[in-house]
Amino acid sequence: MREEIWRLYRHLILSGFAIVVCCFVAIEFAHNEFADSKTEQLFYVDAEISSALLLSGVAKQVPESQFDWNLSSAASLPFPNIPSLIETKKWLASDEASYSVSFQQSATPVLTGNASTLNPMFQFKTLLERLLLTPQLEYSDKVALIESMSSLSINQYDSQGSALLSGVALVQGTAQEYGFLWKDENAEKPSYITLTKTDVFPLTLVVVVIISVGVAIMLLLIWRELMALDVKRKTFESITRQIARGRSGLPQGVPDNNSTLKELAYSFDSMSSHIERLLKVQREMINAISHELRTPIARLRFGLEMVKDEVDDDVGPTIEALEGDVEELNTLVDEVLTYGKLEGGSLELNFKELSISQLIDEILQHNHLLLQHLTVNTSIDSADIVEADEHHISRALQNLILNASKYAASTITVSFSQDSERWQLDIEDDGPGIPFEDRDKVFIPFQRLDNSRTRASGGYGLGLAIVQRIAFWHGGAVLIDESESGGAKFSFIWSRNQHQKTVS
Repeated sequence: MREEIWRLYRHLILSGFAIVVCCFVAIEFAHNEFADSKTEQLFYVDAEISSALLLSGVAKQVPESQFDWNLSSAASLPFPNIPSLIETKKWLASDEASYSVSFQQSATPVLTGNASTLNPMFQFKTLLERLLLTPQLEYSDKVALIESMSSLSINQYDSQGSALLSGVALVQGTAQEYGFLWKDENAEKPSYITLTKTDVFPLTLVVVVIISVGVAIMLLLIWRELMALDVKRKTFESITRQIARGRSGLPQGVPDNNSTLKELAYSFDSMSSHIERLLKVQREMINAISHELRTPIARLRFGLEMVKDEVDDDVGPTIEALEGDVEELNTLVDEVLTYGKLEGGSLELNFKELSISQLIDEILQHNHLLLQHLTVNTSIDSADIVEADEHHISRALQNLILNASKYAASTITVSFSQDSERWQLDIEDDGPGIPFEDRDKVFIPFQRLDNSRTRASGGYGLGLAIVQRIAFWHGGAVLIDESESGGAKFSFIWSRNQHQKTVS
């Protein structure tokens, strides 16, 4: 089991490492993607502002720009054409090292620009100043140009700033946004100009997917180990059930790579075999003693019969008492032998069709002297034909009825019922009953309960144990419940489908 725990621990470590790696990859990916997005956005700003300056004729050259521009005509374009031309810009080629952009209304580009990697000293404010503070364009034209640019956004803003163009930071909660306040003399309110917000949802989705993959790997590894442990648990549970049912030896193909389960199963099997040997020795000893007792019991019985004819009448009661003791000893030996056969499975059961009502009548007539002080009520269905071993089912029912007679105050009730799966005989008495915690103990051989059901009632503590074994060999069981009259209720139940025609 230590190997399984270590393997699970190792998988947890590997899974945790995988999650850390996935998080690192996700953070690096997000950082690089965000940096690339910002770089592209600054290139867009540069291209759009520079093209506006060149196409409108405000500037002949733009040294602050990152692009090398090539204007096809020295003449400036009419202003109404410039915003639409900026909106239709085309990036001709773009890779990690260079960017190319063209502005064209026909097949021939009006303006083209090429740029390499972005200079860290990007002169955003200088470009914006040249466009917004030039007197060559009207205020409305400048606003139209800014609105045509996809990389910039412009909004009116309430502020009392005095500078014509000043950099500001807009704070919203914990987030900061950098932009510029532009105050034109022809505008009632200053305008706030900033970069357009980048849509980070696809980037966030990618990060979430990468981390989810790491978590899924961890869960998959842990689930695999847990399922392997569960398979071994079920296998071990099956093995222990088989051992509990008396199987000796382990089944073939026990799934266990490191032999931990096999070692544990072999330990259980060894313990089961040892217990089985002890029980076998005990049964053989009891059976041997019981068989050996039959001869001296028979001699005692014969001797007492001989002595009874030769002694005086005043000794007769003593002789009869001794005969009763010998008969009691003989009955005990018979019960021990019967239980030994039932426990060891060395007897043969022959199932046949029987009438329960007839069987119970014979039991009551045979034991009428022991039952004459009680009222015995029977409730049996008209369809009372069952399949059972006649000798042993009669022995079981007789034991149950005589057991009830020992504790009943006045009444015993015997009832029979059946359904499509089983037959059931209930024997109830109106005696003191059996406490719930003691109900399993009554089936233990030679077990005595420390209550009103004591040795004063007679018996040897084997009657109910024999009943239980007979029920077992009939594919059933014996249940104990409380009777409606307050006493004990014994239910002898056996299957209509699972019993065999012959069990040996």
